[in-house]
Amino acid sequence: MIQLDKFLLSIKKRFLVPAIVLSGIGVWLSICHVHYQSYWLGTIYRVQTADFNMLHHTMPAVLSDMILADRDDLVQRTLDSTYGLFGLVITDPSGENILFRTDKVYHRNSWQDRVQPDMLLKESEPYDLLTDPPQLEPLFEHKTPRSDAAIKVASPAKGAKVLGRLYYLRSSPPGFSQDIGNFLVTGPWEMSGSKRGYFYITLSCVGFSLALLLLIYLRKRGLELKQVELEHVSRELEIRKKALENLGNELATQKARKVWLEREADQAYKRAINLKQSLERLRESLVGAMPAQSVQTNRTFAEMQGDLSGQNNFAPAAPMDLDPQSVQFTPVNPPTQGRPSQFKIRPPVAPPGSILEEIEGLLPALSENAKNLRSQADVLQDYCAALEERQVEMRKIVDNAFVKSNALLTAVDTRIINPQENSPPATDYMDMSPR
Repeated sequence: MIQLDKFLLSIKKRFLVPAIVLSGIGVWLSICHVHYQSYWLGTIYRVQTADFNMLHHTMPAVLSDMILADRDDLVQRTLDSTYGLFGLVITDPSGENILFRTDKVYHRNSWQDRVQPDMLLKESEPYDLLTDPPQLEPLFEHKTPRSDAAIKVASPAKGAKVLGRLYYLRSSPPGFSQDIGNFLVTGPWEMSGSKRGYFYITLSCVGFSLALLLLIYLRKRGLELKQVELEHVSRELEIRKKALENLGNELATQKARKVWLEREADQAYKRAINLKQSLERLRESLVGAMPAQSVQTNRTFAEMQGDLSGQNNFAPAAPMDLDPQSVQFTPVNPPTQGRPSQFKIRPPVAPPGSILEEIEGLLPALSENAKNLRSQADVLQDYCAALEERQVEMRKIVDNAFVKSNALLTAVDTRIINPQENSPPATDYMDMSPR
């Protein structure tokens, strides 16, 4: 069936009609030839066989009586009663001279050319004898209308005088081409003889050819429409495949962006945690260092005051170096007996208050930066969650589109290859979504 559909689609319209016409003519000629043989070599032959069988039983006695009565006119009228459809010939007892013959012709000469003494002996139908007295019992007869030859059933009466011979001539059928030409030329509407069969055969072949041409045209038209629909579905499927590819690429891009954003969010969150921990350690170190430094500074000043009040100003004193962040006393001149010692107080490198003030001034900015980083981390986390939800939605869209396209393609293929069979829609499909 598929090969036939491909052949119908490949054949051109200008070749289709001539091919069907030539095929119809060939079929018409074949059926007409069968009808020709059935009519002329079947029906007409059996009818003549029945006629000859009847003439074998009646004609010899009747013609013998007419000849004995010297009624040549009745003999000629009896021979012409066949209308020329077949021939009757009377010869002398030797068969060399023709005495009477059928003079009428029905439409055409068929057996007339064989009315010759030498050709009469070659006839397949046996001749009867005309005797005096007449032979009442038939000499030959046919068992059935389909028998090819007559059989002898009796012999001439002894002592009977032979008046002549009676020959039976079958009409020769026309040739097939002549018969068909006669049907086409003299008018196919004439409903007589073999023309009636030719007429019915012609109508049947013309009707069959037209019906076949119509069926082929409708089938071809339906196949062309299905082919156009299949091409449309193929184009739509190609568009959907490209859309799926674009969605897959976009999904892969969004997935990569999500991974990057998650990594950036993790790094930002880690930096924020490290910065928070650093700020907490810095705050703790600053809070722990300020009381100890104040106590040490107070104690140093107290010792200095006690030493200065408990000894003579002119007594020599040991040199003393303090911490750069504390007050340092360094003797300028060596102590001498009787003169007071002179000391120079060196200020610290940087006042403790200024450092604390700078640190306390930086803490609000650092806290604000930490809050901003934390808020950015929260925003990134929310964006990552939104990306995950969008990935799930896009995966559902891709799966639905793939299932629909697969089902549509399966339904179209099933209708072209096997249109009478309803196959269930395919439910298995390949998971093309990114992971």
